[in-house]
Amino acid sequence: MANNTDEQETMIEGMYQRTSGYGIGGINGMHHNELGWDNTTVGMASSVFDNVLTQNGVRTYDPNYIGALEPIRAGRFIVKWLKIPTFFNVTATRYLKFFLENAVKQVSGLSDNSLNESGTVTFGANQQEMGFPGGIKETNKNVTLSTITCTGDGCGKLIRYWQYGITDPQSQIHHMYGKNLRFIRPNYSGTLMYIFLGPTARPGDIEYSCIWHEVWPSGGDYKSSWESQEIGSDSPISDRQVELSGIFQDGPECNILAKYIVAGAGLAGQSYFDQTLPAYMYDKYINKIQANNPDDKDVQGLRMDQAYKMQGMSDTYTKDVTKIRQDILDKYGLNNDKIPSTTWTPTKNIEEIKAYNASNFVDPVKKS
Repeated sequence: MANNTDEQETMIEGMYQRTSGYGIGGINGMHHNELGWDNTTVGMASSVFDNVLTQNGVRTYDPNYIGALEPIRAGRFIVKWLKIPTFFNVTATRYLKFFLENAVKQVSGLSDNSLNESGTVTFGANQQEMGFPGGIKETNKNVTLSTITCTGDGCGKLIRYWQYGITDPQSQIHHMYGKNLRFIRPNYSGTLMYIFLGPTARPGDIEYSCIWHEVWPSGGDYKSSWESQEIGSDSPISDRQVELSGIFQDGPECNILAKYIVAGAGLAGQSYFDQTLPAYMYDKYINKIQANNPDDKDVQGLRMDQAYKMQGMSDTYTKDVTKIRQDILDKYGLNNDKIPSTTWTPTKNIEEIKAYNASNFVDPVKKS
C-alpha cells in the first residue's frame, strides 16, 4: 500500500492536488488532467534548428535564435591605397592619402550581380517556359568616395592634377608631367582596398572587403562648383564625390589581405591612452613644470601663447613630441610622407592576426 504522500498526490476524479509540502499555490498547487491546462501554446526555447523545423514560420523567443539575428552594423570602414599612380609626386601623394584615404566619409557604388538566363525551353500543353542559368556579368567597375573639401580646394586640385596628367585638356597629350614613363595603365592608375568592419574593428570581425585595381578618376573636375550661387547666400562647399573606375575583385584572397591591413591600422586597440594629441598638450608632461609656484603662468610648460611656442621650436619637448607622433604613425602604417609603390604589406602584428578568432587573442596595441 502506498504511503500517505503518494495517496495525497494520486489522481482523483481527473485532478491531483498537493496537500502538504509547499502548499496549494503556484507550480505546486492545483493541477488538472486536461489538455492545455499546464501547457503553453508556443514551444519552449530550444535550438535554432528545432525552431526552424517545428514552428512553421512562427518564431519563438529562443535566446540562441535571437543571438543569431544580430544586425549588420554599418558606418565602420577602412579605405587603403595599395598603389599610387607612378607619375605622382610627393605632394600629390600626401593629398591623395589625406582626402581619399583618411578623410573619406562614405564609400558607395557597389551593385548587386545576378545570374543571366542562358536560354529557355518550352514544354507542356500550356507552353510553359523554363529557364536555365547562364553567366554573371560583373558590374562594379566604378566606386565613389565621398570626402571633404576646404578652402583652397585641395581635393579638386588633386583630381585635376591626376586627370590633366593623364590627358592634357588643351593638347590631349598623355604627358604625365614629363615623367619618363610609358602611357600604360599601371603608370597612371592606383589601386585601393575597401574594408567593411564589424563593430569591434578587429581583424577577426571583418564583414566584407574588396579591391578596385588600377583605378583612374572617371568623374568631373569640379569646375561647376565655382558657380556663384545666389548673392549673399554664404553656402558652404564641404563635400566632394570622387568617382573612380577600375577592375573590381573580391573573395578569399582579398579577405586575407584585409586582415593584415586592419591589424596594421590598430583600430581595435585604440583607447584614451593611445591617442595622438596636439603638441602643446604634451608640454607639461614631457618638459615637466620647473617651478613650484602654480600661480606663475610664465613657467615653462604652462605658457601656451604662440610666441612662446615659436621660440621653443628647437627645444627638447618639440623633438620629443615629434618623435611620439612619428612612432605612432609608423606603428599603424599611416605615415603620409611615405610613398607606397608596391602592394602595402605590414610587417607587424602578424602573430596577432593568426590569433584572431581563437581563444588566445592578444590585443596588438596592448602587447606592443
